[in-house]
Amino acid sequence: MSVLFLLPFVNAMPILRFALVGQYTFVMFYLVFSARHTKKLYLLDIGFVIPTLIATWLDSIYQNEITFVASYLTMMIFFLYLQYLIITQMIHTHKVETNTIFGAMNIYLVAGLIWAYAYILLNHFDPLAFHMPSYEIVSKEVELFTYYSFTTITTLGYGDIVAISAQARMLSVLEAVFGQLYLAIVIAKLVSIEWSGSHNAKHKN
Repeated sequence: MSVLFLLPFVNAMPILRFALVGQYTFVMFYLVFSARHTKKLYLLDIGFVIPTLIATWLDSIYQNEITFVASYLTMMIFFLYLQYLIITQMIHTHKVETNTIFGAMNIYLVAGLIWAYAYILLNHFDPLAFHMPSYEIVSKEVELFTYYSFTTITTLGYGDIVAISAQARMLSVLEAVFGQLYLAIVIAKLVSIEWSGSHNAKHKN
């Protein structure tokens, strides 16, 4: 949520770019040091974290085409790995707790960021993939595609940014479908876990 809050101010205050990267750094190290893993899984975590941090910090400092692509590509891969860890934990949970609720929220929010990064990379390689509002500037693409991603995943679809290419349309449709299916499936899963826990507790009593 703090990432979404800071994004609109990054262009006005470039120093906030480092604040965003600092947040990513905190999340990545928190993942490594808070997870109860075996030694092999710790090494796997580090294998995802280190390249992402290097690419992201280099892009914050140098901001050229290579660091730009490397930063968003590694960030996408890292967040996909993070999604996998959270989803795996949710699947195996037997009780709805605070962490379970926050995990479900994080999956939804991080999914919006993953698709935003996919749109950013697609637009970078194909500038005609999207029709952008004439009053917007190219330097705001991170903010714009994050906005587009969350209006798509929630199926609001304001229509100010339009997917033009086949790839852009396909990604947009997949995100919209994911957003609807995720809410239905996760709510059903959480209700099922809660009902099962309550049912078992009554039988024990």
